[in-house]
Amino acid sequence: MNREDLIKEARTTEAMKRGYMGLEGKFAVIAKRLGTAIIHHGSSSFEQTFLPDPFDMTDENELPVMEEDLSTYELGLQFDGLKQGYNLSVICYFYQREIVCYYEGRVVYKEVSGELEGYVPKPEWEQAIDFFYNEAKRIERLQKPHERKQLIEEANKKKQELLEEFKNKWGLV
Repeated sequence: MNREDLIKEARTTEAMKRGYMGLEGKFAVIAKRLGTAIIHHGSSSFEQTFLPDPFDMTDENELPVMEEDLSTYELGLQFDGLKQGYNLSVICYFYQREIVCYYEGRVVYKEVSGELEGYVPKPEWEQAIDFFYNEAKRIERLQKPHERKQLIEEANKKKQELLEEFKNKWGLV
């Protein structure tokens, strides 16, 4: 093992002890409970250009029209601590399970698909993470009963739909 691998292994162990790793770690909980969704909005034929197209024959005063294959989906979650006076942000991307934490414009933590890519331990930002994590856990405790109730309602609704489908398809009463 070279020196960088040894440091990476030590930092991974430290990050796991502090509860940072994974989609159930402190960063993900903060982004989930205190953050907002990162939404992708566009279509397969969407092009953005800043220079005028000389071959474009459309009228300049024509309003843009939404296409049929327009898609909107959630890319991840993002939390920004500037509202509370901390220059700290946490971003979680779902596609590669990427979690990135920025403190004062620098990447202080980065994890991709469960692999630690970077971790710079410093008490300033770690204390802020602990503060936001405690706030997120408090909100989670308040929202848990409501979320559980919603899950039960959705399960009952699916159950009724399935029973209705069986009744219609097989004539069961």
